[in-house]
Amino acid sequence: MEKDIPLPYNDNLLKRIDRYASKTFSNAFTEYDTFVETELTKRGMPLELRCLPLALSDMRTYYLQDDRRGIWALPVLVGLRYGLDIDETDDERLSMQASTCAALDYLSDLHAQYGDWWYSILAYANSPNSLQRALVRNGDSLAVWDFYEQDLMPDVSIISDFIASVYVYNEGKLKLGEVLEIQPNNSSEKPKQEIAATEKPKPAPQPAKPKETTIKYTVKKGDTLTKIASKHHVSVANLKKWNKLRSDMIREGQKLIIKQ
Repeated sequence: MEKDIPLPYNDNLLKRIDRYASKTFSNAFTEYDTFVETELTKRGMPLELRCLPLALSDMRTYYLQDDRRGIWALPVLVGLRYGLDIDETDDERLSMQASTCAALDYLSDLHAQYGDWWYSILAYANSPNSLQRALVRNGDSLAVWDFYEQDLMPDVSIISDFIASVYVYNEGKLKLGEVLEIQPNNSSEKPKQEIAATEKPKPAPQPAKPKETTIKYTVKKGDTLTKIASKHHVSVANLKKWNKLRSDMIREGQKLIIKQ
């Protein structure tokens, strides 16, 4: 598996680089960055992929476009295929940790299929079928900017956005600040626009304790408590306590509670 993703320069990048250098992103990126670097390293994937959510969703937790949602803009069917709970009351695509693991597993599988990171990114941002149609019509020797300049797929802006975001990140020019995300009242309501704060909030004398998040996980074939605990960065002991398990035995299809 290649350790780096080619990032060829193109004049079309200039405006996108300016955009990423001038935009203020949520400071949640700091917490995410540490987590995703660990997950990428664990899978032997290029670290440049840490910037993909910036290109996909501007790192907006409540991003919603068609059936894509969350910082990784995961489609419903992909999220379900990779073990996320998605229903009327719960959508794990909104969980930074759960969605990151699902997205990276999906990207890893796409790379195993295509053997090329740019093909994998294009298939992710569009669909494998869309990539296949472009390759059938135009041959499989296309350079990455050929997709952009010839507009060969519905979303070719992912190319300029991803390369620009990596350039800005590597140059240390990514601006992080207080970005308020207004959460929708329920999973079917479209998210409201993010609002960048213009003034620093007054320090609270006693900051409120972060609210604990509970997610539901459906056991898949081959899962073990150790594997599930590692994926969600919790202990096996806590998994057993939360789910009142007397042994390490679990079964496919079983629902588990995970607190984060």
